[in-house]
Amino acid sequence: MDLTSVGFGLLVLAIIAIALGSIFKGLTGVGLPILAVPLMASFTSVENAVVLMVLPGLAANGLVVLTHRKWQLLVNHKSFLVLGFVGGFLGTWLLSTMGDRWLKLLLAIWLGIYLVQYFSRRRSSPVTRVPHWLANILGAAAGTIQGATGISAPIVGPYFHAAGLTRSSYAFAAACTFLLFSVAQFMTMTRVGLLTPDRLTIGLIAVLPTLLFTQLGIRFSGRISDLVFNRILVVLFVLMELKLVVDIL
Repeated sequence: MDLTSVGFGLLVLAIIAIALGSIFKGLTGVGLPILAVPLMASFTSVENAVVLMVLPGLAANGLVVLTHRKWQLLVNHKSFLVLGFVGGFLGTWLLSTMGDRWLKLLLAIWLGIYLVQYFSRRRSSPVTRVPHWLANILGAAAGTIQGATGISAPIVGPYFHAAGLTRSSYAFAAACTFLLFSVAQFMTMTRVGLLTPDRLTIGLIAVLPTLLFTQLGIRFSGRISDLVFNRILVVLFVLMELKLVVDIL
């Protein structure tokens, strides 16, 4: 794949998706792949889209992590992160051989269940943490799906949302998770030959706008309240669920 094989209009749409996703990434810690990967996959293969987004993903998540630096949060989520990291290797290895329909179905089911529980929960009821055994399963599933489809926000986002984290803590935890998964992706892509010179070049080109718009989102995040932040997350989750259902159907 090279730049000349992509229509100008579609390339512009991809840049817009990366820009919007990067703003949401800086704002909330999630949003980049869920917008950019599906659009890019509409004019190229899922494999191409996932591989091309790994470098921008590393850059955006690294910037958010370095901005917030709340390392102590990771202690409570070690098993989720470790199993997700291992899953990232497996998912990337499966990328070129496995269809993503069933993976998207699993994402839609999990996110749908979470949204039903969220909207049915009384406002006065406390936020409960995900049980340890379920966190292990979700971590492995998130990493595997991230490697295979480039998108794990429908699992990672609600997982940390359920923990009731503050704005900056949530952004750090989510970005750190995606960064870890992306490292596993990058290592495996390099090893199995998915990261070709053309893909590497295009991915590097996309890094600059990704960093610029992620920084814009980070700056804007300090101007919104926790209530607005929470509402933005829920809207993102609903949009993710709708997109997954449309893809499946």
